[in-house]
Amino acid sequence: MKQENEVFKDCYSLLQQVLLDAFNVATLYHTPPYQDISKIDLGMRAAVWTHYNDDNTKIRFDSTSQSLRILIIKSNLGFYNILLPMDLNATPDFISIGPFRDEELSPSYFTQILKDAHVAHYDIQRMKYIYENMPLIQLDSVVNVTKHILGNFIPEFKNVTPELMQYSEQKRAIEMNAAVLDERFIEHSSRYQQLLFQFLDYLKLGDNENAKKALHAFWQESNLISSRNMREYKLNLLMLNDYCHMALMQTSIHPFHILKQSNSIRAKIESMTSFAKLEQMPGEICHKYCILVKNYANPDYSKLTKDIIAYIQLHLEEKLSLDFLAEHFSKNPSVLSNSFSKETGQTLTKYIHQVRIKEALRLFNTTDMSVSEIALAVGYQDFSYFSKVFTQNIGMSPREYRQKR
Repeated sequence: MKQENEVFKDCYSLLQQVLLDAFNVATLYHTPPYQDISKIDLGMRAAVWTHYNDDNTKIRFDSTSQSLRILIIKSNLGFYNILLPMDLNATPDFISIGPFRDEELSPSYFTQILKDAHVAHYDIQRMKYIYENMPLIQLDSVVNVTKHILGNFIPEFKNVTPELMQYSEQKRAIEMNAAVLDERFIEHSSRYQQLLFQFLDYLKLGDNENAKKALHAFWQESNLISSRNMREYKLNLLMLNDYCHMALMQTSIHPFHILKQSNSIRAKIESMTSFAKLEQMPGEICHKYCILVKNYANPDYSKLTKDIIAYIQLHLEEKLSLDFLAEHFSKNPSVLSNSFSKETGQTLTKYIHQVRIKEALRLFNTTDMSVSEIALAVGYQDFSYFSKVFTQNIGMSPREYRQKR
């Protein structure tokens, strides 16, 4: 029996990790005398029944039908749990999966739940909070993944037919337990804030790799990843875009660039019609803002140097020279030049060329503008001079680069 228990626990460890990664659903291991039955639904019933205790839920595992079982519970509160007992004993070790729901939280669906449960109008928002933060998963998907994983450890599980459990739940009008709900909400909110700030901290550093990992954790914790409704998912993406926008407003990046990026992402989200492409947007949003940080953040520069850089980036198509910039910022040309070179490690002229060529590359890669149009757009009135500078920086002429693209 000890050996079988060890195999079952090995199943549990893998199953727990896979279901968490794939569906963000909880998996727990239970041993007799089952003093923690309420954890099967992560305290769901305790949250909505003020006088709930483990005796309110009666579970019978004993059966002569088959040695291995996959027991499915659908609560009259509208969510699912799956139980996996190890053997036919009346008190076996067992694994619980859930809770999760398999229907969108549409007004009609939610209203029906509230009606069936006789929820008072002043408790509707608390009830809605519970369901909004419950994973949305197709029941068949969870069952199939579970059977596949268990079947690799215990081959007989591959042939087990899921069954409805002999289960009774005391039916009564729901009386909300505000203390339990508030405790859950506070815990979730703190975790939500911690993961969001962690993501935004990486974002402000331009650390795309760690920012994406932190974003995935935040996206799962907030349960935004579970929504299959396109309108709701778009609203979640727009919220994420706003978070990124406001975080970068705290950096040295000029607001012009942040607003430009934010508006571009917003327009793309609102125009998208494919849900599959929408699901790729969190990573794309993260990547675009990290690139923005790398291109435009200058945290260690003086205010004068930051102002010069911002002016250059915003006026590439205009006349830019040492004398012009010195006059614009009311500085001696020599003082301005020496200060800029000392802080950036390059001359002002070289920096202007660098930024103009970088913008030219962006236009080559994202537009159908002609070579001459791009030269004018980045501030080169003399096409031959543009071609010379471009070739020196990129290693090929503008026309060659265009043909290659």
